[in-house]
Amino acid sequence: MPFTPYHFGPALLFGIILFRYIDFTTFVVANLIIDWRAALVLFNLWMGPRHGWVHTFIGASIMSVILFVVMNYMRKEYREQHTQMSLGQVPTKIKILLAAFAGTFLHVAIDSFHHPRMEPFMPFSLNPLLGIAGTQEVRQLTTVCGILGLFALILFPRLGNVSWEVENREN
Repeated sequence: MPFTPYHFGPALLFGIILFRYIDFTTFVVANLIIDWRAALVLFNLWMGPRHGWVHTFIGASIMSVILFVVMNYMRKEYREQHTQMSLGQVPTKIKILLAAFAGTFLHVAIDSFHHPRMEPFMPFSLNPLLGIAGTQEVRQLTTVCGILGLFALILFPRLGNVSWEVENREN
C-alpha cells in the first residue's frame, strides 16, 4: 500500500541510485500510484480484488503512460521545487518516461513475489515470480531499502549538486 514503507523504501533507494538516469520525483510517484485501486478496495470504496488489472505489466504500462503525460505537463513546476530543495535534477522527457515505467514495473514485480492472486503477465494466468520471496522477506528487504534510502537522502543534496553540475557541463 502507498502508506507503508514497502514500496516507498525501494522507490527512495533506487531513485537515488538511478538519480542520474531517471527523474526522482516521477520514480517515487510511479512506485506508489499503482496502489490507487488497492487503496480504494481496502477502504470499501471499490469492489473487487485489491490487486486487479493495475497490478499487471499491461496495467502498469498504461499507468506509466498516464503518469508520463501528467509529470511532463507539470515538469516546469516541480523543476522549481527541485531547485528549492537543492535536488539539482533537471527533469527531462526521457528521464520522466524511464522513471514512470521503471517505477510501476518495480511495484508490480515486488508484489508478484508474495501475492498469490496476482497475474502480472495477464492475459496469461501465471506468476513465475510467486514464491521467490515470501511476505516476510519482502517486508524485510523493502524496509532495509527504506532505511538505506533515508540514509542516502541525508547525503542527497551533495549528490544532487554533483549531478546538476555534470548535467550543466554536458549541455
